[in-house]
Amino acid sequence: MKNHLMISGLLEKLIGASFSISIFFIIMFIGSGFNLFEFHNTVTVPALWMIFFGYGMISSLVIDVIGKFIPTFSFGKQLLLYLLFGYLIFVVFMPIEFALLAGTVGAFFSFLFLLGKEILKPARWYSWLVFVVPLACLAIMPFDHTSKVGWHEVADDSSVEVTYDYFYGEHLIPIHGSHGEKIYFVVDHQISDGYGYGVSVYNEDGDYAGMNDESGDVISVEFEEESIKYIAVSVTGGRQSGFQVKWWNEE
Repeated sequence: MKNHLMISGLLEKLIGASFSISIFFIIMFIGSGFNLFEFHNTVTVPALWMIFFGYGMISSLVIDVIGKFIPTFSFGKQLLLYLLFGYLIFVVFMPIEFALLAGTVGAFFSFLFLLGKEILKPARWYSWLVFVVPLACLAIMPFDHTSKVGWHEVADDSSVEVTYDYFYGEHLIPIHGSHGEKIYFVVDHQISDGYGYGVSVYNEDGDYAGMNDESGDVISVEFEEESIKYIAVSVTGGRQSGFQVKWWNEE
């Protein structure tokens, strides 16, 4: 009986976390204009999952313990503690001016956590629907949602030139470096329509690698060992445009 109550309690918290993160992801998907590439960048942030399913569930367990020492632990008292814990993580790790804003968002989703936990009980079949959105987000993680239309690319050993009719996402350009080598590169966007763009560098494992701003628009990347790194050119909704990337080393 005790084990059953413990499992049921953990399931309630898991449902609460899933309900809360589902609402968050739905809001983010709508806010992205239903763009899968931008949404994919959101759902692949590990910290988000850790906050909802790690910090959220641990906080709920701590609140349960606190509730044992409070007479008549009503929903209102629970809500007050959930809101407090929603602020707490941001107050501890962020400057106060940012913590107040982030904490307000955190408090709102803490409220949704509590609401889901209290209303959507494991015994009710429809409660399990809260897992649909998180599982769908996990399912899209391995895939690249970059969109390219009318893509034309010309490349040689030290440059790439691209034109396109439409581009939303990232394009990776491999560069090879030896131990201790420093490679410089510059990215030139030919903008014919207003859009956002950016540049980053990945290592062979797909993790962000360091890069340094040099003079002007020149960026450099250092190689600790012989390997391939990737210059990642990102564009959000570019139309009838293009870009050119050139790289070199200095002896």
